[in-house]
Amino acid sequence: MYIALGAMIFQALEKDFEVERRELAVDTKCDFLKNRSNMTQEDVEVFVQMMTSLILSGIPPLGNKTNALLWTFGSSFTTSLTILSTIGYGTVFPRTPGGQMFCVVFAAIGIPLTIVFFKNIGKLVSLPFEKLGNCLKHKGISEEYKEGVPFREPMGAGGQENWTYIEGVYYSFTTISAIGFGDYTIVSNPMKESQNIAYSILLLIWNLHGLAWIALVFHLITNVFQEMESKLNKNISEIEVEAESMKSGAGDPHGR
Repeated sequence: MYIALGAMIFQALEKDFEVERRELAVDTKCDFLKNRSNMTQEDVEVFVQMMTSLILSGIPPLGNKTNALLWTFGSSFTTSLTILSTIGYGTVFPRTPGGQMFCVVFAAIGIPLTIVFFKNIGKLVSLPFEKLGNCLKHKGISEEYKEGVPFREPMGAGGQENWTYIEGVYYSFTTISAIGFGDYTIVSNPMKESQNIAYSILLLIWNLHGLAWIALVFHLITNVFQEMESKLNKNISEIEVEAESMKSGAGDPHGR
């Protein structure tokens, strides 16, 4: 409900600005085509700067459509989700002052809620593996069982996007680890004029599961590093105590 509310507000704040920018793109291209034979180098530079400005503002100057494509309710919903999950691809983002200020408030409240949500998902994901560990213990298996994490390869989207397998793995990891470079995007891709709804929903479910999954993996890796640090500190302390005792013994030849 929180994401849906955010999507409606983002749509209301950003839709008109997107339409204005798209109309500007179409008009600028029409003027360029009409006057291209009489244009000077400076005119071409101005045209290139305008197109660059549109791209940097998240509006791809392709086609002749002037209706909103980035800030429909569906696109706003996925953008809201990428904000709260802190993935932040950087391909679709609020450009109006109202949208930017709302993003600050929306994220400040929503990210803590999302952390709690992911924590609960993590518990649900690990619960079956904890039960499996307890079952194995009861059957006489003595190996220590730690937090269960489904160590399987994250599902990628390479096939649907005409990516290579490596590109699919790269996208999957940068997405669920919340790195979100934005060089490979699916649900927040401004270059796409339409997106299969079922495919988008499937990816959103995968994102939620993947974020919880990778959080568990990172938690286990963090515990390993903490244990290594603890053992290292303990060994250093023992060495320092031993060195101190040897130094004291060397200073007192009678052992006093």
